[in-house]
Amino acid sequence: MFLIIGLVIVVPPWLLYCVIFGKPQKLMLACKPFFAVLFFLFGIKVKLEGNLPEQGKACFMLCNHQSFIDVPVILYKIFPFAFLAKKSLFKIPYFGQALAYTRSIPVERGNHSANADLPKKVKQRLSENFPVMAFPEGTRSENGKLLPFKNGIFRIIKEANVSVFPVTIMNAYKIMPKTGIAIYPGEIKIIPHEIITAKEIESLTHEQLKEMVNLRIAAPIP
Repeated sequence: MFLIIGLVIVVPPWLLYCVIFGKPQKLMLACKPFFAVLFFLFGIKVKLEGNLPEQGKACFMLCNHQSFIDVPVILYKIFPFAFLAKKSLFKIPYFGQALAYTRSIPVERGNHSANADLPKKVKQRLSENFPVMAFPEGTRSENGKLLPFKNGIFRIIKEANVSVFPVTIMNAYKIMPKTGIAIYPGEIKIIPHEIITAKEIESLTHEQLKEMVNLRIAAPIP
């Protein structure tokens, strides 16, 4: 009921305000109080272990993917961002329009020609102070263990020449498992890691960058 009330009553006027005054970055700010109440109702605690970097809003955030609840957790505890998201998500009524307005970037899986301008779009978003984020695994883990990273995202980062902000999420798969629709009470941990600067990345191949990000995200996971 709370979710429906939020989507029907709270979000539309806030979206209208952001559109009228041209403030797409502020659209997702409504998520913080909204998810704070939602997590409280479900007995979910979100703990940030570490400090967010000052330049975090001007970098590409990469995070492991354990659950559908990962995105709400990040929006609640870190900062608003633009997604690299499947193009099909932009076709969902209401949700797709919100994605587009927040400057999220559609990706066509397996279509390299359609994705050729992604590095340019990523760099443009960051120049506009829009953080960008993606899940390098490409799908959710059923047991919390890190899945193999896809190569494409690291090629995009190399070509865009932007900094990377690795983040680890822990225990989200226990709160909202991949198999099923139940939500359980418990604690989710967010562990931010040191930023890998664009200058550091210049001397790395995309494979070396992938390995570096993998090691940092995997380090806290048992």
